[in-house]
Amino acid sequence: MAQTRKAVTLAVDFGFTTIEGLMLPSGEYAIAVSQIAALIGTSKNTASRDFKRLLGEGFRSSKVATDQGNQRINALPLDVFLDLLYALAKQGNPVADALARAFMHEAPQRRFDTAAGVKVSEAEYNATLKQRMERVTARKEWTDIIRDRSLELTGRPAPSHVFSGLTREVNMALFNRPNFEGNRDNMTPVSSGSSLPLRRCWPCLQIVPPVLPPRN
Repeated sequence: MAQTRKAVTLAVDFGFTTIEGLMLPSGEYAIAVSQIAALIGTSKNTASRDFKRLLGEGFRSSKVATDQGNQRINALPLDVFLDLLYALAKQGNPVADALARAFMHEAPQRRFDTAAGVKVSEAEYNATLKQRMERVTARKEWTDIIRDRSLELTGRPAPSHVFSGLTREVNMALFNRPNFEGNRDNMTPVSSGSSLPLRRCWPCLQIVPPVLPPRN
């Protein structure tokens, strides 16, 4: 019996994290569904079903044997992964949105750098991506806390106008500006590595109880 050719596992550095990518026997690249779920912060148990529902006919996946063991894993081709990021970004997933924008910016940047003869290392590209994702993560942690605090106190999400107001409070505390007009690169922390943002954001959570309507 001929031995089944296996996908080779690759350590793919995204700057802010490293994921396990796959190079298939055909030479194409793919990413395990579990890796994608961990990357964007969604449930691994329902990821395949959720992704398929989101992409519809554009969804393609395959069971892949890898050099890490005999168990086959569910993986998406690289192009489907990128389509998925775009679809998730349109749904409002902040991690997917930041990644999609970062990849979109980096691709032409690399081509222009090549055309201009500008030498940019992978470490420099990764540093830019890392900074972008850390900005998004810092903001998302606090907005998630506000959401969870509202659910804890009232049993339901904060009304949109309340959440928007508190989000502006978080942005001011973390970045000294209420919004970013769609430009994530405007997100510069006011005090990187200190407890200042924590102290300034804490009043946001204290605001939640009085402004939310009581539970029926």
